[in-house]
Amino acid sequence: MKYIKYLLYILVMANIGCNNSFLEYTPKTSLTEKTAFVSYDNFKTYSWGLYNIFSDALMRQSLAGTGNQVYTHALGDIYANYLHNSTGTNVQTNDWQWNNITSTTNTDDSWNFSYIRKVNIMLRNIDGSQMTEKEKKHWRSVGLFFRAYRYYDLLARYGDVPWLENVVEDDEVDVLYGERTPRETVASNILRDLQYAEENINIKGEGANTNTINQDCVRALMSRFCLFEGTWRKYRSLSNANMYLNEAERVSKLLLDSYPVIAAKYVDLWSSDDLSKLPGIILYKQLAPNLEMSTLPRMERGGSQKVGLHARTVGRYLCQDGKPIATSSLYQGAGPTATVNDEFMNRDHRLYWRCVPPYKTNKGNGVAVTDANKDSWWTDGMDPKDRYFIDYMNSINDANHQFPLRTWQPQFLSRVPMIQTSSNSWGPMRNYGGYYFYIYYNTYNETAIQAGSQFAVSDCPIFHIEEIMLNYAEVEFELGKFSQSVADLTINKLRARANVAAMKVSDINASFDPDRDVAVDPIAWEIRRERMVELLGEGFGFYDIRRWNRAEYFLNQRPLGVRVAEAEKTQYFGSASIFVTTNDINPAASVSANDVGRVVCSGDFIQQGKGWHSYYDLNPIPKTQLILNDKLIQNPGWD
Repeated sequence: MKYIKYLLYILVMANIGCNNSFLEYTPKTSLTEKTAFVSYDNFKTYSWGLYNIFSDALMRQSLAGTGNQVYTHALGDIYANYLHNSTGTNVQTNDWQWNNITSTTNTDDSWNFSYIRKVNIMLRNIDGSQMTEKEKKHWRSVGLFFRAYRYYDLLARYGDVPWLENVVEDDEVDVLYGERTPRETVASNILRDLQYAEENINIKGEGANTNTINQDCVRALMSRFCLFEGTWRKYRSLSNANMYLNEAERVSKLLLDSYPVIAAKYVDLWSSDDLSKLPGIILYKQLAPNLEMSTLPRMERGGSQKVGLHARTVGRYLCQDGKPIATSSLYQGAGPTATVNDEFMNRDHRLYWRCVPPYKTNKGNGVAVTDANKDSWWTDGMDPKDRYFIDYMNSINDANHQFPLRTWQPQFLSRVPMIQTSSNSWGPMRNYGGYYFYIYYNTYNETAIQAGSQFAVSDCPIFHIEEIMLNYAEVEFELGKFSQSVADLTINKLRARANVAAMKVSDINASFDPDRDVAVDPIAWEIRRERMVELLGEGFGFYDIRRWNRAEYFLNQRPLGVRVAEAEKTQYFGSASIFVTTNDINPAASVSANDVGRVVCSGDFIQQGKGWHSYYDLNPIPKTQLILNDKLIQNPGWD
């Protein structure tokens, strides 16, 4: 049975002790617990409420003061400056880039331990239940998985955090108002709990065909956490880095052996209505009509989504010969006469499914999609170069992912890019930089999307083998074991699906990509590049650039939009002067002569952020918590 089907039937007990603050607790729950935690089914029912942690991470939120909405699961890539949420009204949409994060303004509710209490309530009632020993071990493992999942996020944000091994009662003042637990202990406890869960959880969870926490999910979380903690420690010369890296290597290889096949099409991972049919999916959030549905596909095909790729992110995608744009003979996008079409020619297919490739029809905006025109309305009299990517995308995709794109009405999107400030632009599917990010686009549930924003049912992956493949490739490099055979097992499987030539490890040296971060080993850069492009939009970016200790490199780059050739400026903008000029060239902000002509539009594109500070590697503890508990010590630098 799919866990999502149970979300509407969670017992009131699932919310016991769920509060908005670490320092606020409901009355003791012992009397209720005596009758609520007895049988295997009692624990199963209670556990459905714990799955909500995935819902919170995958949905959407509005950015304060902007009026625009973003994918919650993409926020990490926005903060990492891989993606950009351009609003045109707020010039400082990335608070980390603009130094707008302080202990006073940090009110994101992430310093919150109510979920830990919720898990601990379940854990303390296991021994007193009527379950068998095997059943008790299983549900203890499930609880430890969820506690570790939450503590991993707390550790990544704050470092030292209070470790709550048991339920904290109202009279335990020393715990409620205690000190933070050292990172070393927190990380060790997370690993301890996951190792127990790996050994004792039901191997198939609640059954062979269910979408529930099982041994593979535990290993997937171990792979993610241990890579994070191991590299965090390695790049800060802290102890025990290899202990975590070795565990990441072990569990990642076990998963690769269990999931030898990946989905045939990259696009299907985030735009399918049934991920159970795709190979390589370990756990996913299932959506279903009238049970739980998503606003994201409709938002993406409407006017409220303004997320786009930064020009530097587009530049990181390889050409189809497996070489970077700086050295590939296939790259056509260099120089002041290059068009938007030229930049996208011969590139990694993953670029085409995270950034809408350019096209231009000879029709106006707002043409309704009908059976009569849906296949041929745009073909008459078109210039071949304008329709190139329409034909190309239709040749590599199925009927549910066809071009030209359709808005939610549905109406045809007459051309791309649609740039917000252009007099020729149109409401839906446009932003200020021109690189429009999309991840859910499909047309299989057209009726549902048209009917209302809550009717889309595209499933969302939570753990999938592509992440594990990249974890394994990276950890093998960190352990000095990366080789051609590792590349073939991981990166080259992903490249084959994206129509990119295989990585040849022996070809990678300091001159392989002149545009790389020179502080990073050339092979490490290529492994990290693969992670960026394969997982773009899944939110790993901000944690990645911090654990690598390279956040300064990414955050200090000035966000830029598409470069428009001189001959196309009138078409897109009339006589407006809103492009990078020679006066804007600034190597410190990664703006070069080759960026002249790029869109600067408005918002962040006008200015360069204030820059990254080293103490940003950890979030500040909210000031309100420091006032309530004088034993809490703020993270270094935030005072």
